[in-house]
Formats: sequence, C-alpha cells, structure tokens
Amino acid sequence: MSLQNQPTDKLRTNVGRMLFVLVLFLAVGYYSTMAFSTRDPFWFGSSFTARPVRMIVYHNGQRRELTSAQPEFAALADAVQASLAQGVSHASGIGFSPESLNDAYTIYTTLEVFFPTRVKLHSTFATGEPNQMLFPITGRHSEQPLVLLGLNGQYMVNAPVLKTIEPIRTVLRAMGYP
Repeated sequence: MSLQNQPTDKLRTNVGRMLFVLVLFLAVGYYSTMAFSTRDPFWFGSSFTARPVRMIVYHNGQRRELTSAQPEFAALADAVQASLAQGVSHASGIGFSPESLNDAYTIYTTLEVFFPTRVKLHSTFATGEPNQMLFPITGRHSEQPLVLLGLNGQYMVNAPVLKTIEPIRTVLRAMGYP
C-alpha cells in the first residue's frame, strides 16, 4: 500500500457542541424521568391555586365545620393556599392508622380541608390527585409541617412534608385554637 492512497484529511471534532448535546440529553432525560415517575409535567413548581369548599377544625373532641358563608372561612382558606403554595420539602413515609386518625379527630387539633375536585400538589415524588387534606396541628406527627392527602374519605401513606404550615397555625390561633 502506498502512502498516496491514504486519506489526508483529519477528523475534526467540535468538543463544545458535543458537550452541549450531552448536557441537553441528560437534562431532557432527567426531566422526562421525573415527569413520568411523578405523573406531573410541572413537578418542579410549587404553585397551588385550588380553593377549598369546606373545612373542619377538630379540637379536643369538638368539631367545627366552616363553609364560605362564615367569616373565618376566607382567612383560613387563604392560609391553606399559602401553605401549599410554599411547596413540598420531602416525602415523610408517614401514614395514619385508623387509631391515629381517630386521635386526630377526637383528641388533638386538626384541620381537614375538602376541595370540589381533585387537586395536584407538585413535588419530586408522586402525590396523586387528592380531593381532601388533613393537617395535624397538635399531637401525633405535628412536629413536622405534614399534610395527609386523601381521596373520597381514604387517606394515603407517604404524606408530604410541606415547607411550612405556619400561615394555618397563625389563623387558627387568631380563631382561638391553641
């Protein structure tokens, strides 16, 4: 073989373009994986605009139902929206047993919130589409800003830990709950 028959052009590589394509591929892969596993294309967001239609405050065995016709309803509904709009911190792995749920209703201070339709709480893990939420204010698991998500009367496990529920606590204190 003679040297005249060999190609003389060098292969040129664009390292910048190759790195750009690699980073883009990894970003699209990460986003797609998260969107698929959470079943939410906006998993990275923290907005929450759904408005409750009914709320129940449980305190020491007493039950107080609030609807939009009552004066405290608007402030408490705004507090629920504000707390949920702050976003989710992480999954807790916590679920309430029937006994814990009964204690939340009969012994401790708890807020139960009902929505007219299913809602979506954006997070990095699947939260489903609940139509009710339970916020333990005092008692078991109240040391974390926890919210149990439920659908048609059944609460799910792996409750999200919110970044804060302080707006809810503030309004409940103003309503006379410790």
